[in-house]
Amino acid sequence: MNLVMKRCLFIVVSILLVAVSVSASVSGDTEVVVEGCGSTMNAALLDAKRAAVEQGVGTVLVSQTEIENFTLKKDLVLTKTSGAVRRYEKLGTRKEGDDQCVTIRAVVSLDDIRADLMALHILLESMQRPRMLVLMEGDNAKAAESEIVDYLTSKDFDVVSPAMVATLHRYKQEQIRKAIAGDPVVAARIGADNGAEYILIGQVKANPQKNNLLSGSGMYSAQAQISARVYDCSNSRIITAKNARSAMAHLSQEAALQGAVLKAAKRLMDRKLFETIVTSFQNQVNNGYTLDVTVRGLGSYSQQKQLLEMLRGLDGVRSANKRRFASGELQCDVVYQGNVDSFCEAVDGKKLADGKLAVTTVVGKRIVVEVK
Repeated sequence: MNLVMKRCLFIVVSILLVAVSVSASVSGDTEVVVEGCGSTMNAALLDAKRAAVEQGVGTVLVSQTEIENFTLKKDLVLTKTSGAVRRYEKLGTRKEGDDQCVTIRAVVSLDDIRADLMALHILLESMQRPRMLVLMEGDNAKAAESEIVDYLTSKDFDVVSPAMVATLHRYKQEQIRKAIAGDPVVAARIGADNGAEYILIGQVKANPQKNNLLSGSGMYSAQAQISARVYDCSNSRIITAKNARSAMAHLSQEAALQGAVLKAAKRLMDRKLFETIVTSFQNQVNNGYTLDVTVRGLGSYSQQKQLLEMLRGLDGVRSANKRRFASGELQCDVVYQGNVDSFCEAVDGKKLADGKLAVTTVVGKRIVVEVK
């Protein structure tokens, strides 16, 4: 056995030992008592199961070294979070405004959670660790931002720093207003200008609610609703749009309002938004990234047809579709299995008629090519 093979074998065995030791340290089941709320008892039970898994996540650590030096398969499918709950029993139920709540004692599988987190970790590495910018406006917006950022970081996402987001709130109010109103170009520009590949932007509304059950108790009731969208900053495409609401009762009206916002933010991520984001990432890794390609300096309609055929013939290109051709400039969407750099390397220097293609600009998934 030569030196290179011995070294490779040593690396593989060493990392496998690390993986086994980490797995052993968190293997087995754990018992937790949690509460979940929802518009129906089934929804409340699902919320409680997710809360049980969330507690289990806190006990599992995923080491960066577990995936280093490995060539990783891309076709990863995350385990549904409720699948980690082995069994449960109901301990009690109650009403909270229009919602039903249930408390359960659940036995959670740490092995399943660890496998789930590991799959997500590898997926993010395969995506070259995209950064997310979280930007909320409205009632108790800062609390909603913090809750969502904490949720994402707990799942190993990279996020834009809160200090940078605070600066945006101070100086970019007009742009934020347009983005929240639904302008995808402005939203994507805010994210890209601040080093993010994706932006999660939304509106928070929180209001006191009259609750006859709390009359005379000295407690206040509040309800919050969050509407959010996630955009790909490189091409302004919407990834998902979801909303969530929640209620809260407290001796302080201010605490009830903030508590309702925090619960709505967590519910937004737990039930709706996070899974859709991950599904989108999986689809890109498995089926290819959509690149926004602009080619300038084309001499004729037939030349742009020739270029499209050339792009479709490149290794890794699943499709190349024209969006617009005018004044010698072609704009097209290219679905490519591989990273942006490998696509640019494949295109740069290619011959087209009497000229050559030269990649002149790369910003995220936006690529500009000129015919020289």
